[in-house]
Amino acid sequence: MDYLCMLITKPPHSDEGAERMCGISNAARDRGMGVAVYLIGDGVLCAKRHQHGHVGAHIKRALERSMSVYASAQDLRARGIAETQVEKGIVITEDIEGRFLKDAMERASRVISW
Repeated sequence: MDYLCMLITKPPHSDEGAERMCGISNAARDRGMGVAVYLIGDGVLCAKRHQHGHVGAHIKRALERSMSVYASAQDLRARGIAETQVEKGIVITEDIEGRFLKDAMERASRVISW
C-alpha cells in the first residue's frame, strides 16, 4: 500500500496551507493510501479540540477515516495547550521527530511538508 507522511508546521489560520493539506490527505485516503499527519511547531494548533472551520472538521474526519495524527508534546506545552484540549484520538508524542523520520524513511512512498 502506498503511504503518505504529511508534516504540518503552520497554524490553521495562517494561510491556505493547512486547508490544502486537509484536501491532499483526504484525496490520498480516497485513493486507498495510508496517511499519517504530523503536527509540529505551530502546526500543533490544528490539534485543538472544538475548532470551527475546515481544519477542525478535517482533523475529526481524518481520525474517523483511520488516518494517524501525531502532535508534538513539547510544542503543545510551548503554546500552553494541555492534553485535555487536544482532539481525542490524536497521539501526543515526546519524540515526534524520531517517529516522523522513521515513518518517512521506512514506510512512506511520499512525504509532504507545509
